[in-house]
Amino acid sequence: MAEMPDLRLDLTTEISSYDLHHIWIRGLDLTSEVMGELSFTDVVFLLVAGRLPSSGDRALLDAVLIALMEHGLTASAVAARFTYWAAPEAIQGAVAAGLLGAGSKVLGSMEECGQILTRIDALVSSGRDRSEVIEEIVREYREQGRHLPGIGHAVHTEGDPRADRLYEIAEECGRRGRHLDAMQELHRVAEERIGRRMPLNVTGAISAILMELEVPWQLHRGFALISRTVGLVGHIGEELSSPITPVIRRGLFTASSHGHPSAREDGD
Repeated sequence: MAEMPDLRLDLTTEISSYDLHHIWIRGLDLTSEVMGELSFTDVVFLLVAGRLPSSGDRALLDAVLIALMEHGLTASAVAARFTYWAAPEAIQGAVAAGLLGAGSKVLGSMEECGQILTRIDALVSSGRDRSEVIEEIVREYREQGRHLPGIGHAVHTEGDPRADRLYEIAEECGRRGRHLDAMQELHRVAEERIGRRMPLNVTGAISAILMELEVPWQLHRGFALISRTVGLVGHIGEELSSPITPVIRRGLFTASSHGHPSAREDGD
């Protein structure tokens, strides 16, 4: 008879561990050293970055998480409300439906911003002039007909107040560094080359801040998901007491019955 293979997996993680009476988060005891001692923002940073933030970093990261929590009846909020209306037994499905819309055009564009800032930093570190690198990137995007992430906003066309405030908080916290400066220069050059007002938006500011906090670009969109989850739960709560889905459905059915094309939703 053939010997059965050993199916035990020797897998470990530095994020968390446990025994019969304890749970540890990055080496800290959950009940005695974390709960009641650290804030939610502290633990978010601890889990993602592997270290506790300084007081300035905490204030800055707190502002980042708050900045993207809510922006009205966006596509993600409507998707969450619609999904909850259809499947109220699974709130996680409704929240997931809203989060799936966090992409390169809305809510999640800080990921591509982070890639650009990482590229700028690497080239400057190799000896290139930062202004020259930024001019090259803007020219490359324009020649390819691509939109530069982190720049421009469909609603806040005269300036994104969230981005402005994040820069102020970064200054107050002593975290105004090379990445925030590079993002601001990228915005200035892009606006000059395009020839019209294109405000630096919240995702551009957030990406630069996360770079200052040494968070790799691959994780930047994750902070948008953490933040927006709270807003989506709030929208589902409002849908319970003041539903908008039946009204929208009636409007869509009425438009369809008259042969009108359904409206397209854009932006965040």
